Amino acid sequence: MNESKYAVGLDIGTDMVKVVVGHTAGRGSAAGEGSVTAANPNQVTVIGVGTHENGGMRKGTVVNLDKTAEAVDRALEAAERMSGYQIDRAAVSINGSHIVGFSSRGVIAVGAGSQTIGHEELTRVEEAATVVQLPANREILDVTPRSYKLDAQDNIRDPFGMTGVRLEVDAYMITALAPHLKNVEKVLDMTELPPSRIVVSGLAAARVGLNEQQRENGVVLIDIGGTTTNVDVYEEGDIVHAAVLPVGSNNITNDLAIGLKTDLNIAEKVKIEHAVAAPELRRGSSATVSVKVGGRELSFDSAIVDEVVEARLAEIFELVNKELKKVKKQANLPGGAVLTGGGAKLRGIADYAREVLGMNAMVAKIDGFDGMKEQVSDPSFAAALGLMMIDLDLAGSGGSHKKKRGSLFANAGAGFSKLFAGPKKK
Repeated sequence: MNESKYAVGLDIGTDMVKVVVGHTAGRGSAAGEGSVTAANPNQVTVIGVGTHENGGMRKGTVVNLDKTAEAVDRALEAAERMSGYQIDRAAVSINGSHIVGFSSRGVIAVGAGSQTIGHEELTRVEEAATVVQLPANREILDVTPRSYKLDAQDNIRDPFGMTGVRLEVDAYMITALAPHLKNVEKVLDMTELPPSRIVVSGLAAARVGLNEQQRENGVVLIDIGGTTTNVDVYEEGDIVHAAVLPVGSNNITNDLAIGLKTDLNIAEKVKIEHAVAAPELRRGSSATVSVKVGGRELSFDSAIVDEVVEARLAEIFELVNKELKKVKKQANLPGGAVLTGGGAKLRGIADYAREVLGMNAMVAKIDGFDGMKEQVSDPSFAAALGLMMIDLDLAGSGGSHKKKRGSLFANAGAGFSKLFAGPKKK
């Protein structure tokens, strides 16, 4: 089937909300109906991008529903204007150190005699893997089957069509604290946007940041955001460990503001224009760095800048190494490390990561898309693009829309508090 499809990724970040709208004409259906693989992203044309600053989150979690909903609504409107497409659903990110992953096993009896494994049996055994004792305030976000065992045969990737009497699955589950998940759902309800799926932002970034060979050989994706860093380890094609660290590139900005005795806006400008992952990467031999702010030129000691950046990077990557050590993958991943997120734009960070992690490292190359590819080639768009691809995997939104998404700000005369008094009536 080659029908035209649209897909939308909504990355609700602590600093910025990003929306990416993609379109595929349905050509090249070898991967399956409605499916576009990361290995062949040329089928997808980016037709709309929207961004807006977010003032309603802290360290990946919602702390102010009104401000977060406003940022989401503004970003959606910008993407709709650019694409000419009325967004009526999206794959949405969730983030925060409350996200926890762990392994689980499920076992079922297929039948009295040897029976053929079909979709019903696969569903049953995956459901059996979710029967675990979880705290009352924790919910399952995702379950990924990693391998199966059918009777005495181990390490089966796909048992569909095989015969046996006892089927086991080794799965990896990702859970989130229910209150944080509910707050994201409330934000989406306030903006009248039903999610096609809610996905951890690091896993979404891996959707476009990693290739199949890296996943098979063993790789860690490190998504450095503003206030969090996602660490996701893959081996033999599957996720084996996921964690979210409560540190990110904003910590560098905060430390620079303290060390340079300046305000945060100026510290951010210093970071963007002059921060390097290692002092030897600094161009020239000047003892100072300068930024222009409001017609003035401000100079700062480059040694202080280097000291602050190195100290914070050391902390971030020490925490990354601790996560790798938990699964015995420290300096032990043939595919190395792939960096995404806004923090991956720091000059020389791949070389720094290579040294401190003891393995190959690179910044993800976000390319291969048609359309507005220049606007989304930045590594900070990896999660939004990955979410768009996940939405497309779920068959997109199709070409027709029964209901227009309402805007929180359609009535300019209404008071802000009234607009956010509660979820809109459908």
